[in-house]
Amino acid sequence: MQIPTSISLNALRVFLTAAQHMSIKLAADELLVTPGAVSHQIKSLEQTLGIQLFVRGNNSIELTDAGTRLVQKASPGLQLLHASLGDVIRDTNILRVRASMSFAVRWLIPKLQLFKAKNPDANIEVETFFDDTRQLAGNADVTIAYFRAGERQVGGIDLFRDVCRPYLSPALLSELADPCDFASIPAIQCAKGNWDWRLWMDKSDLHDLKLKFADRFDSDDAALRGACAGLGMILASRFMVETELSDGRLVPLSGCTEFHAGCYTVQVGGHDTDLTRKFVRWLQATAASCN
Repeated sequence: MQIPTSISLNALRVFLTAAQHMSIKLAADELLVTPGAVSHQIKSLEQTLGIQLFVRGNNSIELTDAGTRLVQKASPGLQLLHASLGDVIRDTNILRVRASMSFAVRWLIPKLQLFKAKNPDANIEVETFFDDTRQLAGNADVTIAYFRAGERQVGGIDLFRDVCRPYLSPALLSELADPCDFASIPAIQCAKGNWDWRLWMDKSDLHDLKLKFADRFDSDDAALRGACAGLGMILASRFMVETELSDGRLVPLSGCTEFHAGCYTVQVGGHDTDLTRKFVRWLQATAASCN
């Protein structure tokens, strides 16, 4: 039996291309070679394997049963190999960063120019996500993920402690008869199951409080915009609402203390380069200046 490692990967690639198009000519056009070169590679592969892969007709080819099985088994592996090689040899100036939509929009992207000023050749590719159950998926060089208090990511580097308190618009605050009557203030919903509000009530010893839950949004950024519009109060870390606080669109709700809700962490992927290390150091230094 032929040892698999002695089979030409180029011949296999040519065969799969011809099988995809079911045409020697179209495969030759895609591979930028002559039809004769394609036929030669396929015949060489058939001789090496000792099996027939195509039934050849007048200007046509059809896969044999063995050829069909080879396509089904070999195509995924060759695609994975190409992807792996592309990841290894890709431009070292490209940095793939994955972060939650809200964190990317409200903190990371507005500050990226500070990193670019020191690393002008860096090309940053930012991928965002909403669902926290998918936050560690993908093949990013750097992933900024969120974990609730008590959870811990193996190998993660702490970036921000998510220390929260309620914020609301000055207009809504002025309408309240009693700002300390928390049950009368609409509470904007964003987190699944409202775990953040329940944690706030627990940490604030408000176990019997019946919150008046208001509108629901699918991202922190959207919920913060709702709070600015006067739809209700929202839980947030100060660093996430620094712009709204500075321009007066949000104010902290008095009589409330801050509490630790979770932590943003940085996870470095498998593509560890000098640019990756520079970016992580920059993230840590910039976050420290904001804490």
